[in-house]
Amino acid sequence: MTKEDSLKMTRNHQRFFASRDIHFSLAFLIVLTLLGGITLLVFSFWLLNEYGLPPLLTGLLLVAGYAAIVLILSLFFAERFVGPFKRLEYEMKIVSKGNLERRLSVRGGDDLHVRHFVRYLNVFISEFEEMSKEYNKLNSAVSTKISDIANELSREKADNERIKEEIKTLQRIIQEFREKW
Repeated sequence: MTKEDSLKMTRNHQRFFASRDIHFSLAFLIVLTLLGGITLLVFSFWLLNEYGLPPLLTGLLLVAGYAAIVLILSLFFAERFVGPFKRLEYEMKIVSKGNLERRLSVRGGDDLHVRHFVRYLNVFISEFEEMSKEYNKLNSAVSTKISDIANELSREKADNERIKEEIKTLQRIIQEFREKW
């Protein structure tokens, strides 16, 4: 992903903190909960009329049933949303310990939002890995050039022109790294 793509994506999503996929999933959760509540209400009226249960018992059954529906749906959706992020947290700990070859995994059942998030994280890790390799090359080149300059300065008759050229080469290498990253 280029820097222009990243800026464009940021501008497109500045108005929405959460993706539309998450909004849809939460709306679906609310609708399921409401439908479950309506079903329980109808069932409680049926119990009240058919079996003559006391209204207090019917009300308690209704509240307990509604609480069970909310709990079950909440656990299901929490696992669907939080589960992948817990897995990603574990995988990111591995990456943060220096294993930059590691890429984050996506499971087939993961939410579309999670899949996009993982894809962008993997792009970031790849770019960071490349930058780390380039930094190591820069560090090696700078160390070599500084060693060459120190050796030249330690000579009885140092070649000032050679030292100037080594310093200019060093500046050019550093500038190229800055421009790339």
